Amino acid sequence: MRTFTRRPLLKSAVALAAAAVLPRSHAQGDYPNRPIRLIVPFGPGGATDIVARVLAQQLSKTLGQQVVVENKPGGNALIGTLSVMRSPPDGYTLLITTINFGANPALFREKLPLDPVKDFTHISHIVNVPTVLSVHPSVPARSAAELIQLAKRRPGELNFGSAGYGTINHLAGELLKSTAGIDVVHVPYKSGSAVVSALVAGEISMLFATTPSALPFIKGGNIIPLATSGPEGVAQLPQIQPLGKVVPGFSVNDWQAIVGPAAMPRPIVDRLHREIVAALHDPGVSQRIAELGAEVVASTPKELEAHVRAEVVKWMKVSDQTGMRAQE
Repeated sequence: MRTFTRRPLLKSAVALAAAAVLPRSHAQGDYPNRPIRLIVPFGPGGATDIVARVLAQQLSKTLGQQVVVENKPGGNALIGTLSVMRSPPDGYTLLITTINFGANPALFREKLPLDPVKDFTHISHIVNVPTVLSVHPSVPARSAAELIQLAKRRPGELNFGSAGYGTINHLAGELLKSTAGIDVVHVPYKSGSAVVSALVAGEISMLFATTPSALPFIKGGNIIPLATSGPEGVAQLPQIQPLGKVVPGFSVNDWQAIVGPAAMPRPIVDRLHREIVAALHDPGVSQRIAELGAEVVASTPKELEAHVRAEVVKWMKVSDQTGMRAQE
């Protein structure tokens, strides 16, 4: 009797296990079968928002489902970032993140409610976005060297704006203070478009403006570009040299990446990575990104994870040197 009773039980167990696995596998195989949300943790109009919309438009075509961009600004990008971290890891809620992702541990220290390495699935480092050190026309400096000399003569009088603590504008400004030995005051705004508007209006003296946001105002003569922030120049501004030639050791670019909640299934991660890389290399998309002054990276998930780890270490060092912290 025991021999006959074990086999039905064994068959039942196998059937139950198969029933549990098949729906999940079927769901992953059909992915995506509904719209995908791409969360931008900043307000509309900034570099991250612009790149997100360019990428989402192409992905909507290739994935066969609408990729919807949602702006969730606030809390030094933490509101949008935390909303993704707490979402189901099913591939339907993604985050486009930036340099602040790796810098927030240095800014918040033990108060940071997330770990950028452990609490997310890394999918792809998509682009690097140069920034341009720019000033309002009223500032009496027409080169980076003149601006630094002016700041040294007038410590604490000049200010630099940002889209918030931990954004590229803030981090580049803090790095300049550290490497050039100047005293300038940080003035945070709520978004990239707001801080560029502040520079155009003369509310702030200077700004490390991302190229997508800055180029129209540079061409219009509303702001004056002095130097690029990365190791190389920007094709759209051939007359502007890298700031590192004036301040040895200075080099920083904004970077943007796609991540999702932790523990996303590998087949979905692989599908998203393939589609994102293909989208970035689409001629229309790559041309649009080049027009923005950005550079396509299209890394692997492992490369992105290594990059995030390195960024955490880098900005911890800068924070220790400058004392920069996020203000609550």
